[in-house]
Amino acid sequence: MRLKEKIAWFLAMGGLLFFHFYRLHLYALNFPNWGDDYAFLELLDYVHQHSWKENVAYIFHFHNDIHRIAYSRIWILIHYALGGNLNFKTAIILANVQMVLILIPFHRFLQKIKRSSWHLVGIACLLFAPFGNLDNFNLIGTLQHTGSILFLVWIAYGLFYEENAIWVIILALFYPFVSTEGIAFLPMVGYVLWTKKSPLKIPFTLLALGVVLLYFHDYVGTASSSGQVSWTLIKGLFIFAGNWALPISDSFRAWFNLLAGIPVLIFFTWRILGSLRINITFPSLLFLQILATGFLICYGRASMGDLELIALSDRFLLYGNTMLVAIYSSLIIHKQQTLQLSWALLLSGTWIIASFFMARRPLLEMNQRWTADLLGAYYFQSSSAYECPPQTMQLLKSPYYEFDRQEIPIQFPDFHVQKTSQISPFISRFQDGRLSLSWNQLPEKNSSSDQRFLVLKQAGTPRKKYYIASLSNDYADRVKHSNMLIYNTLTISHFQVFLLNLPKNQYPTYQYLSPLTITN
Repeated sequence: MRLKEKIAWFLAMGGLLFFHFYRLHLYALNFPNWGDDYAFLELLDYVHQHSWKENVAYIFHFHNDIHRIAYSRIWILIHYALGGNLNFKTAIILANVQMVLILIPFHRFLQKIKRSSWHLVGIACLLFAPFGNLDNFNLIGTLQHTGSILFLVWIAYGLFYEENAIWVIILALFYPFVSTEGIAFLPMVGYVLWTKKSPLKIPFTLLALGVVLLYFHDYVGTASSSGQVSWTLIKGLFIFAGNWALPISDSFRAWFNLLAGIPVLIFFTWRILGSLRINITFPSLLFLQILATGFLICYGRASMGDLELIALSDRFLLYGNTMLVAIYSSLIIHKQQTLQLSWALLLSGTWIIASFFMARRPLLEMNQRWTADLLGAYYFQSSSAYECPPQTMQLLKSPYYEFDRQEIPIQFPDFHVQKTSQISPFISRFQDGRLSLSWNQLPEKNSSSDQRFLVLKQAGTPRKKYYIASLSNDYADRVKHSNMLIYNTLTISHFQVFLLNLPKNQYPTYQYLSPLTITN
């Protein structure tokens, strides 16, 4: 590269990284965004009360009956040891450095196959496409799933371009303790080592068997799958393989993903079996592991609800971005079939721009949901987003965590019934503790930057209880709706409903809407 070209390359890469971390700063909150995030506060609480032997055992203990997230727990303990507390926003931003580390093996890969370094810009455009990074705004998500991609890419690269390196074997053996799909990757690593006649093949095979036995030696979880391979499972797998598709239609998103997954499966089947013999490369190994991950997710969660919605979950979108990167890498690995650099940059650049616009609305609504849960926890000591027992909520008062005062309104209103025209929801549904309300007569927002929430104040009880949830679809001329969890509701509960408006850097205001009676 000439000097001017190097400067342009660094500016392009720097711009991609800057905007990724700027979005994290803009939308992430110092708050446990999912119920799983509280597990990190539980971890800190545990290690302060037990011996180092018990703490080591706890680090490798199961999370949610199946996952051994030792990597995430070790990462949190290091973060806490260095910072003195657990700031979720800081931890999320630091954990996203893994995204930068994922680029390193791809850069080395380009050097090995003697391709232009500008291809790394194309790869980075696909990897950092904003819509596929929604999970990176959650601490548990970025540590477990981004961590999984980090280990996958480094191990796959090392198997083909750093042959017989001990660090590859160490990473592969530890991969199951990053995320459960690492178990599925062990046979693939073994296959590559045996086909390459590596001197490490026998030691790795024995150690891998030991890791599997260690992983499941005290497994007592209950199976959630029906244990059958059905069309629903296959459909879910196709949808997972097509998770790179942008949501141009909410109504047909599952079908678009399914149709997007089919050509990916055909493409890599041709790449692997096209020469009438198995030919596994660095990109195709990425594909095989993502496909195996999708199968484990769909098979393991087949009886846990709508499999289409599970496969489309935000937490799995980064696997879709990685699938695109695998396709890109496969198109440039063979010199005679190389995708031209100009076309590669044009397509990947167009993709990240389209992904940016697709991500704006879900990012705003995600931030609003997290803000609602933050306000509920800070002011009302409850969560309306997911079931959170009182003893878990008490962890927010531990010395390991502090609310960020900049994320809390300067003053919060005391909700009183006002003599105004009532605005009642036109749809009210309460099922399994989940209350759904819809509104088509609410006044529009004064500013697009305002955040609006629904507050339910329980009436007729000695100790008033509040529930707060975000107001979704809060755009002009749209039907607004809100969902909240009220899992301790009485047989018949009477509430007063308020609309809370939170302007940026201003005092919050509220409007009384209507009374509401919920019948269980």
